[in-house]
Amino acid sequence: MKSHYDVIVIGAGSGGLGVGIGMAQFGFRVLMVEKNRDNFGGECLNSGCIPSKALIHVTRILENAKSSEAYGLKVSGKADIQKIWDYVRSRQDIIRQHESAEYLQKEEGLDIEIGEASFTGKNALSVNGQTFTARKIVVATGSQPRRITVEGIKEMPVFTNENLFHIDFIPEHFLVVGGGPIGLEMGQCFARMGSKVTVLDKGNRIMKKELPEMSALLQQQLEKEGIQFKLGYELLRFEEGNKAVLKNHTGEEKISCNALLMAIGREITYNALKLEKAGIQMDGKGWPILDNYLRAKGNKKVVFAGDAAHNVLFSHAAELHTTVLLTNFFTPWPFKKKFTLDDFSWCTFTDPEVATFGLSKGEIEKRGISYETVDFSLAGDDRAVASDYRYGRLILFLKKNPWKPRDGKVLGGTIVAPEAGEMVQELIMAKQQGLGAGAMFNKIYPYPTRTRAHKIALVKKFSGTISPTIQKLLRLLFH
Repeated sequence: MKSHYDVIVIGAGSGGLGVGIGMAQFGFRVLMVEKNRDNFGGECLNSGCIPSKALIHVTRILENAKSSEAYGLKVSGKADIQKIWDYVRSRQDIIRQHESAEYLQKEEGLDIEIGEASFTGKNALSVNGQTFTARKIVVATGSQPRRITVEGIKEMPVFTNENLFHIDFIPEHFLVVGGGPIGLEMGQCFARMGSKVTVLDKGNRIMKKELPEMSALLQQQLEKEGIQFKLGYELLRFEEGNKAVLKNHTGEEKISCNALLMAIGREITYNALKLEKAGIQMDGKGWPILDNYLRAKGNKKVVFAGDAAHNVLFSHAAELHTTVLLTNFFTPWPFKKKFTLDDFSWCTFTDPEVATFGLSKGEIEKRGISYETVDFSLAGDDRAVASDYRYGRLILFLKKNPWKPRDGKVLGGTIVAPEAGEMVQELIMAKQQGLGAGAMFNKIYPYPTRTRAHKIALVKKFSGTISPTIQKLLRLLFH
């Protein structure tokens, strides 16, 4: 194995794979360092996006089967956890065929080193007692689930996303700590498998990154499936093995449960890397300070991608990091691409889904942009009526356009509906390409597609903006 490379990538998750494979395909010498041979594909493949979405797929089938009884079918039996995991792992195995060490070496031409990397200089790493150097070093070491420790918790089966997909029973009562995407997606899955599910969160609402009205809408739909919420509560301790003691502003409360899911965010640690030996400056949280191009302050030869970049912890954020890094590796200084989240989007894959994109309401107001809001209930949308999701809602923010009132640029927004993640795609494109609302206002949608709701929302918003003067002019032209 060589000792000097064009690029060394530390971590074989989404961020590391994107940069490593990209540079190898461009003809550069790439070394990928991963401390665990079983971790190729990172959290996304092994304990995140892929197993969770496969589980969501299966439990949606279970829920649809139950719903079919309203139309005369009879459904019996219980969910088989082993058969569910067999399906989930079969999906992982398909993807793992092109995200393994062997595949990357043979098909992509990467050199692979299994071991823990630590810096020994500005462009040097030590792995397994051997020193490797490179012109650029990419840190893509990921993150880990946060954990809490309270009295009595050792007596309770505790799960995070790292071990949840190996649970061998369906809990009778699953206590989920954390009202964010992971807690809600997995909580709904286990509710559909037959668990009683209680979601506990210290905040006063779930999904804190979403608009409050959208959080409330999702909670209402989850409550219809029997999921209970304890908001404004914290977990104090466990008593008698299975009694969780909770506390809110009124005092303590006890509930029985037989499993606990921790879904309270992620932690990022860099200790093993010894970043200080590379001259990298750290902030008060112990995180590396990065510039607008994802380069480390104190050593621009080192760049960060994926969760290790500590800005947004999504697998597709790693894809955004990869795009910025690969572009800038070959771009002269005045034209380098800055990292920005202005066009970023995300989706929570509960049922219904919550899809959000672009600038938030708070960010729009912070920037002093004059905007207007399109707030559209899907109660009267033809497809929502036919497919039974009249509870759905679209909120869209448009930049005010005094010259063309019906063509303000799309700034951001949120959709709550089944398949919202698919519905939002043209809105993401409109935001990214700087399109105005007129692009959808004048589009003829196949009837009755779900995304036709975008046009109907705009028609309802602007149908009352035709002034009496314009109406008189139109009447004159008509006659």
